[in-house]
Amino acid sequence: MLYFDYSIINLRGDVVMNCRKKDYCSDYRVNILNDGTIISIEITCCSRHVGEIRFKDGESKKCPYCGTLHSLIIQHNHFHIRPAKPVFNKVDAGCSHDQDTLEEKAL
Repeated sequence: MLYFDYSIINLRGDVVMNCRKKDYCSDYRVNILNDGTIISIEITCCSRHVGEIRFKDGESKKCPYCGTLHSLIIQHNHFHIRPAKPVFNKVDAGCSHDQDTLEEKAL
């Protein structure tokens, strides 16, 4: 179990407020007990509260707005929170620039 020294945390206001001020895509808030034990992580994505995940290796939460998968990876003395944005096909994303260029060259 990882423990966190919460005495060094500098609280700077609401998660959504920070997101709007600094234009963050995603933000994470770590919830801890008084003894420093990490219990959960709240996820904000697309300037909205997406949800909360327990502090367990492999936990993840998908943003319903953009499809980003936020995953928690716990290693021996630290942890990572990784956002993985979905990869869209150019045709699916509405980018038909390359197709138009290819068609023009073929004519």
